[in-house]
Amino acid sequence: MANENWDRLDRMLEAALAKYAAVEPRPGLEDRVLANLRAERTRMPVHAWWRWSVAAVLAAVIVAMALAWRSGKSSLPVVADHSTTQLQGTKEPVKQTGSDIDRAGVASVEPGPARNKMGHSHRHSVEVAPHPKLDQFPSPQPLSEQEIALARYAHQFPQEATLVALAQVEYEKEIQQQMKDTSPENGLSDSYQQER
Repeated sequence: MANENWDRLDRMLEAALAKYAAVEPRPGLEDRVLANLRAERTRMPVHAWWRWSVAAVLAAVIVAMALAWRSGKSSLPVVADHSTTQLQGTKEPVKQTGSDIDRAGVASVEPGPARNKMGHSHRHSVEVAPHPKLDQFPSPQPLSEQEIALARYAHQFPQEATLVALAQVEYEKEIQQQMKDTSPENGLSDSYQQER
């Protein structure tokens, strides 16, 4: 009996699915779709080519601006001149182009200009930096007048200089403590205080 119920349910389901699949579209559906497509075509401007021409002109302007901006910069790399070579009998340093200097900063001599496939000679030159690259960064600077005066004071009055330095440290600690005490009231976070 259970088998018969399943068979009957199966036949009913198949009949419903067949009826659902056999449904024809409403009359005139194809005509309505085609009419909508034709209407959309007429709504679009036929002369949309001007948009493409404007886009092409904008692209050309952007490329021209980029090339003009790049041409303003020197295309030759700047090389630091570490050599201390001088001409004998003069005090002026030797002016060298980058092609005469190798990677270690030592001057080298090339046999002659390079020749390309067409036989035209050309020499690649590299601008030499106006000031040599310093070996230490930051470079040591001479003491300012204030620093010299402070050094003299500390040398002449060491006890007073120590007291002044300790007072300055205590003052800094007081300021930091006051800032910590007032930061929750003002809504300032600890990370903000650390940045200061």
